[in-house]
Amino acid sequence: MMIGTNSHMHCRGARPRLAPRSLEEIYSLPANALLTPAEAALVTRLTESALSVRRSKGQWPPFVKFGRLVRYGLGDLLTPPKTGA
Repeated sequence: MMIGTNSHMHCRGARPRLAPRSLEEIYSLPANALLTPAEAALVTRLTESALSVRRSKGQWPPFVKFGRLVRYGLGDLLTPPKTGA
């Protein structure tokens, strides 16, 4: 008997994604808080895909990796990128 229709959740290694915090919650965090790519996308108004491309090119915003997890510092996202003059 099949109970759920979320067959993709039964795939090996698939984990449910947590919903990103609201902008109000994010802006109330300290500057050293680490954000998920989805939360960073909200703050920067870029897509997660655009953030991924920027990571691969070494462009702003800076990020850290913990194994496969990517995180962005809130303070880094709120600081405008430096322009080369």
